[in-house]
Amino acid sequence: MPHASDTPPSGAMRALGRGRPHRAGDLLPRFSRWHAARANRWEWLHLQRGELVLQWLGEAGSLARSLGAGQSLWLAPGHRWRIARLSEDAEFSLQVFADDSVIADAPQPERARLLEAAPRLEAADAAALAQALADLAPGERRLLRTPFDPAPCVREALADSGGTLTWHPLGADAGTHAALLVRCAEPVDLLDYLGRDHALIEAALVGALGGDAGRERWLRSLLARHLRIEEQDIFPAFLAAGGDPATVRSLQREHELLRGHLDNIADPASHRGLLLVLEAHDEKEEQLVYPDFLARIGSRAAALTAAIIARGPG
Repeated sequence: MPHASDTPPSGAMRALGRGRPHRAGDLLPRFSRWHAARANRWEWLHLQRGELVLQWLGEAGSLARSLGAGQSLWLAPGHRWRIARLSEDAEFSLQVFADDSVIADAPQPERARLLEAAPRLEAADAAALAQALADLAPGERRLLRTPFDPAPCVREALADSGGTLTWHPLGADAGTHAALLVRCAEPVDLLDYLGRDHALIEAALVGALGGDAGRERWLRSLLARHLRIEEQDIFPAFLAAGGDPATVRSLQREHELLRGHLDNIADPASHRGLLLVLEAHDEKEEQLVYPDFLARIGSRAAALTAAIIARGPG
């Protein structure tokens, strides 16, 4: 599924409520932060006046598209977008639609694309991996498999990349280590990295709920690593910078819910619970918690981001 479409994606689109107008002068903060329509929800953005630039968090970096007066876009579920720039006279409306041809409580198949469509990279030893990392061009990603622990070699490449190389370790099984490698054109900030981590957890979940034991192992490793990043790195620094303790307590309760549903993933009731908690939790973090956290820690964000990206598997 594309991240956006110029035409309605299906004939089963049902408007949910009314679209409201938005203007540059009173733009809601959420529009400048990464967010996504969830489940079977599409968003239809129509620009009445002015100009704006939309940005998507793609598989290997950001994509952008400019809109002029009179133009519209259908924004797909599961694809994170934000308004990167708009003119002072810009005025647009945003309408949410349900696609009744899609099951609302099912994981969205396009989320699996981050894993399924990534070109494979096999590296037999550290020298081969170092060369492959050096050859990885901006905008490229690779699903890495090695018969050895790639972490030392990857961390060295991360340190030399100026922040443009990232990895998401997927864990090890039967002596084979797996990770997603991404080379971006610009240094990756913490919001982008954790947003992609959320998307990868969802991608692994698609396979796990389809009965793929390998994807379920990746899901467990990805989720364990992500929750540990938040609990050991994000939350303490957030609180030390004056963040709201009640927010952290709420997120930690949701972490326990996620762990509980994952422990019972064979139960259909836990399927739905895991999906619903994960979607709401990710949205809250990307819309509210992460931006607040970054604003509070200021110049310390770059060093913390580098340390988080360098973490090993869950």
